[in-house]
Amino acid sequence: MKAISKDVIECIARWGKKCADCNGDVKCLEVCSRDLRGCLDAAFPNSRKIEFESDKVNYIMSSIFFLANRISKATVGLAEFDKLVNKTKETSESNVEQMKETELKELLDEIIAKYF
Repeated sequence: MKAISKDVIECIARWGKKCADCNGDVKCLEVCSRDLRGCLDAAFPNSRKIEFESDKVNYIMSSIFFLANRISKATVGLAEFDKLVNKTKETSESNVEQMKETELKELLDEIIAKYF
């Protein structure tokens, strides 16, 4: 039987390297997230092939998949937040002051709803 833990760690390491190369590009990070999920799907054996099928085994695998998926989505959300912050900094201070607090809150809420 293959070493599932080794395969999962390699998936996460490749994902991290590819994300670093994205340099904050949201579309690139989204592609990396899809690649990570595909890699994890391939790393986890079909449940019918596991000799000791149980709720505990499913719990371990689903936890890893869930956490990896959440970190990849959060990374994309963070890049979206960076874009928002940089866009705000690029506008003149008077425009920033004129920006309604509710407008900024709505933009942040959109990011959170989409990625978190």
